[in-house]
Amino acid sequence: MHRPPLRGLVAGLGVMGSHHARVLSAAPSVELVALVDPADDRRAAAELLHPRARVFASLSEALPAVEPEFVCLAVPVEQLPELAVEAIDAGVPVLAEKPLARSEEEALRILRAAAERRVLLSVGHVERFNPAVAALKALLHRDDAGRIYQIHARRLSPFPFRESTTGVALDLATHDLDVIRYLTDSEIDRVHAETACRRPNAPEDLLSASVRLSSGTTGVLEVNWLTPAKIRELSVTTEAGLYVVNYLTQDLFFYENPRARVEWDALALVRGTGEGNMTRFALERREPLRQEWESFLAAVRGEAPLAVTGWDGFAALSSARAIQRSGESHRPEVPGYRGLKF
Repeated sequence: MHRPPLRGLVAGLGVMGSHHARVLSAAPSVELVALVDPADDRRAAAELLHPRARVFASLSEALPAVEPEFVCLAVPVEQLPELAVEAIDAGVPVLAEKPLARSEEEALRILRAAAERRVLLSVGHVERFNPAVAALKALLHRDDAGRIYQIHARRLSPFPFRESTTGVALDLATHDLDVIRYLTDSEIDRVHAETACRRPNAPEDLLSASVRLSSGTTGVLEVNWLTPAKIRELSVTTEAGLYVVNYLTQDLFFYENPRARVEWDALALVRGTGEGNMTRFALERREPLRQEWESFLAAVRGEAPLAVTGWDGFAALSSARAIQRSGESHRPEVPGYRGLKF
């Protein structure tokens, strides 16, 4: 059955907002009706790139003028709670970029507004939609994968020099904290972290953290804005062997537990005493952001549940804030979301 396209609005036309607008303008199931940004130069550029969309300086102007059926918020994090509640109060489903807010209190305000108005709220944890992560999720839940022992995430890169940054815990580590919850289907019980700031008058730009999950799985996170090469890797040690994801290339490898002995002693010193098969999985590579939007739009149309909920975004934010607290206290910290029922 043919359905009319959903009318969408994107607020915030920085790097991520521009990508959201690009994806939505190309989606056949969407009519991009409005773009919002307070900056004159960004609005002028948006008018050239998206001539069929109306351009506004504020969300307050745009919402009654175009009556969108969903809103994407890619604004600086300090503006996000106010704009999210404004859209929710108007009854419009929201996909908000992560982190959902600077603090757990601000994020809870958004979640409560969405619950009270029964409005869909999703958070842009786009790494869930990386084909390698989706394939890994399926493999980990097969009977032959066994228990998940440990997850090791490395998210390293040069400083991004963008308009708004909140430190690597909220800005970067939230991706991996969400993926860890997603892959294990369990919650983060506690974190222990060391953080540092190598640039003056700025939030943390380096962290090393360990996490303990309710399933018994342990996790290790290495995150910084100081490494010259961009690295986005995830390794998962299970009973069956080691899975390795390269987020950037969308590659997924599996290193099987040893099954063949290395008889040559000199080689065994280098390679180990045994080895198993190594598999590189063939995956259909797609842009994760497009997949994120297809999933969210299906939820807006009532065809599927939300893949990433507001609570998921809150859990990642809360765990990242626990990492920041642990970096300051030098003690293990329990994420605030673990003591809440919502």
